[in-house]
Amino acid sequence: MVYSDRPQSPLYKLFGIDRMTFLLRYCDEWRIHRKLFHLSLKAEVIDQYQELYTRNTSQLLENLQQSPSKFREHLHLYTGAISLELVYGRRIEGKNDPVISLATGLGDILSKETTPEKSGLLMAFPFLQYLPSWFPGFGFKHHAKASRKLVHTLSDLPYCMAKQQMESSILPQCLVYDFLTNSGDVEEKSAKDAASGVYLASAESTAAVLEILIMAMILFPDVQEKAHEELNTVLGKGVVPTFNERERLPYLQAIIYELMRWHTVFPLGVPHMTSTSDIYEGYYIPKGCIVIFNIWAMTRAHSDPDRFDPTRHLTPDGKIIPQARQNNGIFYGFGRRVCPGRFFAENALWAAIGMMLSSFTFERAKDVDGNYIDIEPKFEHGQASHPSAFECAIIRR
Repeated sequence: MVYSDRPQSPLYKLFGIDRMTFLLRYCDEWRIHRKLFHLSLKAEVIDQYQELYTRNTSQLLENLQQSPSKFREHLHLYTGAISLELVYGRRIEGKNDPVISLATGLGDILSKETTPEKSGLLMAFPFLQYLPSWFPGFGFKHHAKASRKLVHTLSDLPYCMAKQQMESSILPQCLVYDFLTNSGDVEEKSAKDAASGVYLASAESTAAVLEILIMAMILFPDVQEKAHEELNTVLGKGVVPTFNERERLPYLQAIIYELMRWHTVFPLGVPHMTSTSDIYEGYYIPKGCIVIFNIWAMTRAHSDPDRFDPTRHLTPDGKIIPQARQNNGIFYGFGRRVCPGRFFAENALWAAIGMMLSSFTFERAKDVDGNYIDIEPKFEHGQASHPSAFECAIIRR
């Protein structure tokens, strides 16, 4: 518990995200959030939502086939849809769903404006938060105002809609359903914040991993070919996998592990802070010290680390190595601050990646003259790291 606290940047409050679970101090409010998550996000509970994943992944495949050039939009719609349904029990109202649109707008602001540099600057010099938005370099405060409004709306709107459904006895099993029936005397504000926090965090990061998948399959076509071979052998060409086949598709699982390693969505994780002083391997670490886990450096501790190679996670006879799942755990955080939605994210990734690779081949796009357009593994960094814009061809198998 020594390293379970979180440093507080004035940037979080400026943008209205200071009550999100993953940014909360190690305090009673955080414990309430974790108690609520324990009701609905345990592995054995998440496995009950397999139909949700399958249905939304089928819609993703349809969208990718109809308008492949909008693949990034489709991936974000998929992750937003499953997150919305898991948390609030609400199926989206098409591509222009009001809650999805609000969440997308907020995600765009946060990914561009809540950067580690700004957070660190305001932590070092807190008085800067009071400078006006017209001051050079502080135009981001205009975005902060819009962010606070969106956070408030997203905390209230879907929760109130779910509560109305609950009162009408038509709310399906979901996070908010469990909150309302089993949370006891927990204040409604805490339940709203916990729900909106897990919804926003899960949608953004999962979509980023799926974007990385498409980029990796284009850059390393031999990996995609091996994935197709495994799917053809185990299931037959064009047959989409179900969760029942998960153990029979080790190479597919290894691809997911390698996606997390090759380019981690959170290269430095979320900073921790010591709640008491500690001595670690002879080093004195005082109370209140910010501790950063350099996940990016951990992922480079391999031979040829820039090569996308799923076999790193397989034994010579093609089985998942025993420590692979444990190694993959670093991408979901450490200790008591481990991501509560990790089982949900793992299932969402497996469903989408399995069905995408069984249905499509991802290749370089062509220009108007029929020449292939090369892509480079370039990334943008904000709240989550994701590929810079690139074009691709999505071909039905």
